[in-house]
Amino acid sequence: QTLTSALLRLAHSKQQLLMYLSGHGERKLDGTANHDLGEFGRRLEQNGYRIAPLNLTIAQEVPDNAGVLVITQPQMKLFHGETSKLLRYIERGGNVLWLLDAEPLRGLDPLAEKLGIVLSPGIIIDPNAQEMNAPTDWTLGTGYAPHPITQNFDLITVFPYARALDMEDNQEWQRNILVEGAMNGWVSTSRNAHFDKQRDIPGPVNLALALQRNVAEREQRIVVVGSGSFLSNAYSGNGGNLDLGVN
Repeated sequence: QTLTSALLRLAHSKQQLLMYLSGHGERKLDGTANHDLGEFGRRLEQNGYRIAPLNLTIAQEVPDNAGVLVITQPQMKLFHGETSKLLRYIERGGNVLWLLDAEPLRGLDPLAEKLGIVLSPGIIIDPNAQEMNAPTDWTLGTGYAPHPITQNFDLITVFPYARALDMEDNQEWQRNILVEGAMNGWVSTSRNAHFDKQRDIPGPVNLALALQRNVAEREQRIVVVGSGSFLSNAYSGNGGNLDLGVN
């Protein structure tokens, strides 16, 4: 890790700015609470990134020099003007890492619609995780599709309280599944310990997706993960979670 971080810092001619949405109770990349992303943020800083919060009630727009914008689950609904700024950022070709929880989107619905992300209601139940004595609402990431993010990546990852992701047909984006899980599991709206064929959706499910396209002769990259807890301080040390997050 030390050697990798040194090489990445040398490769960056200047520190790249990574911003995270704030102002609505989101997870903080420099936070120390269990639900925050401080360990992930420190790893990124070691790799040469400069991290800063972004409050869109104050900022006129998402800055053009932001290399990546991290969006986590808001606890309060975004104002319409804030959502509009996010949509304009995506229209301009901005890169996004979006960590979703199995909660209401609270003003981010237009973002999911813009990206063609389909969100199944409910939480994923993974019997394979339970066989490893993990909690009933954890899902193991065990399948990694070919992609630069997952190239040569074969570590088990853990997605607590995860929601399933899917994608609409959209010729505008090149779409890839990054991580699959719950091969023998299901999406449950009631968190029942047993599959209900009348209400539940059988697995496998998509845990992380990647989208990319070219905007103004520049490649735009969007990654959506169906678990904000995946990179939280409480769980990022499980398996290869941090390594996959950095990728």
